[in-house]
Amino acid sequence: MLQVVPFNEALALCKLEFGNNRTGPEEVELHNALGRVLYADLAAGEFVPGFDRSTVDGLAVRAADTFGCSDTMPAMLAYKGEIPMGAACAAGIGPGECMGVSTGGMLPVGADAAVMVEHTEDYGDGFRYALKPVSPGENTVRKGDDVSPGKIVLKRSALISSKETGALASLGFTAVTVFQKTVAGILSTGDELVPIDEKPAGGQVRDVNAHLLAAAVREAGGKPLALGIVGDDEAALAGAMKDALSKCDMLLISGGSSAGEKDLTARVIASQGRLLLHGLAMKPGKPTILGEIGGKPVFGLPGHPVAAFFVFHLLVRPLICSYNQSRPVVMTKQGVLSVNIPSNHGREEIVPVKLLKSGADEPSPCLVEPVPVKSGLITLLSEAEGYIKIPRDCEGLFKGAGVEVYLF
Repeated sequence: MLQVVPFNEALALCKLEFGNNRTGPEEVELHNALGRVLYADLAAGEFVPGFDRSTVDGLAVRAADTFGCSDTMPAMLAYKGEIPMGAACAAGIGPGECMGVSTGGMLPVGADAAVMVEHTEDYGDGFRYALKPVSPGENTVRKGDDVSPGKIVLKRSALISSKETGALASLGFTAVTVFQKTVAGILSTGDELVPIDEKPAGGQVRDVNAHLLAAAVREAGGKPLALGIVGDDEAALAGAMKDALSKCDMLLISGGSSAGEKDLTARVIASQGRLLLHGLAMKPGKPTILGEIGGKPVFGLPGHPVAAFFVFHLLVRPLICSYNQSRPVVMTKQGVLSVNIPSNHGREEIVPVKLLKSGADEPSPCLVEPVPVKSGLITLLSEAEGYIKIPRDCEGLFKGAGVEVYLF
């Protein structure tokens, strides 16, 4: 008989035992840093931008020279030439003078604003005419407006996305130091399993979980380590686990977590380390195991793919993120149930759902419909856009009840 514990207790136990585990640093080139997590604060070493520049095509001017001008009384400014794009401007302007400038071009010394080209005229007489006044700083960006030397631009554990990549490129970073990816070993167990490129015979099934979990580890920012299939043999499993833990930061064992005679995972974990829990008060996922061997977490995940998917998503994924002090992104949406959902299992129930859409007339909040999957089936799960939680002490939810949908 499994001694089940509530999911929140399991999550807290996982954090207590392994919350201080961290991966080390490694340097990667900027073009390979997308999706990685920064290992240390990054400070700017220079000004960005490195010079005062215009944000419009037009005239670089002294704002005071344009005060009071209009279409009927333009400001007449002596034209001192065009500033070449990308070139430094050694010349300056004095009172009553201007220079042509392009968007992003350097402002000449003495200029404190720019007039948009749409608000200027050129009559070919050596002057330019401003038809609209500008205030000091208008249509310009000053040196260091973005960052100045010493300013922290990205903090430790920042996730590097495309926008962070742009910020780093603007500062001249060609490489950055990031957390090493959490290596999660994936070991499948069961005499009934065959590789996915083999056609199952008799009572055999393909090893779906190895590929499902590997993809889930990558999605969480980790690095999966495929360890193959081990049959229902205690000595073989013990040897495979010992070898695996020398190569990875955590170990995910798929199958062999129930309370049957051939479910060996819990016994082997207990013989090599500590068995922390065996049984979650959650559906799907009841036979889940958590153990510790040599300071590393060992998860015994249900063999049924849907159950393994949700246990990974809710329990393993946060731990992978904690190894680099980041947090898993959690997006939710409010909705109302389209049908009744009974639930009297005495366990917190995780129900995959899809969101019903009806174009412009889509209700707000949206309608939520459960996806009728069983833990041993997987293809229908691809239709789900998220899941809802039904509390352990609840006997179900009625049609029309408000729910929070956790989006995948």
